[in-house]
Amino acid sequence: MKFYKITLVVLTVGFLNLSLKITDNKYQIECISLETDGYLSLKIWNPTSGNSYKLDQARKDAVHSILYSGIAGTNGCTTQKAILNSSEEIEKFKKIEKEFFSAKGKWNIFTRSSAIETTLPLNISDKKWKVYQISVSKDAIRKYLEENQIIKSLNTGF
Repeated sequence: MKFYKITLVVLTVGFLNLSLKITDNKYQIECISLETDGYLSLKIWNPTSGNSYKLDQARKDAVHSILYSGIAGTNGCTTQKAILNSSEEIEKFKKIEKEFFSAKGKWNIFTRSSAIETTLPLNISDKKWKVYQISVSKDAIRKYLEENQIIKSLNTGF
């Protein structure tokens, strides 16, 4: 019985920590296209930062979204589920997250084609916002996480 109580407490704290982390990120993301080479092209902006939203932060936010929350399906894109989809995977990633998202971290090798987007997303009309187009390799992120034993390979048994 004591084991179940401890497990319940650990899971509750983990989910609270995750929900707090997600609500701290105020970026908005919109799928542009799914490319055949495993890249997702995205538009990303931050309503809170507006014109002071930096390119590196937009790239980090795009990778963060693919890891934790996934991407909603729009514009002909199918919904992309988050790569980290269990509390166990999230806890394993949390151990390397600070280093992963550091200035010289691995996050930056998974993005390309970062540019300011000239066409604003459908739901904003304020031209003072910086909206970036970023391509992120979901396949490469998945492979990196598999190699670091954070997630299981898709071809492993259940």
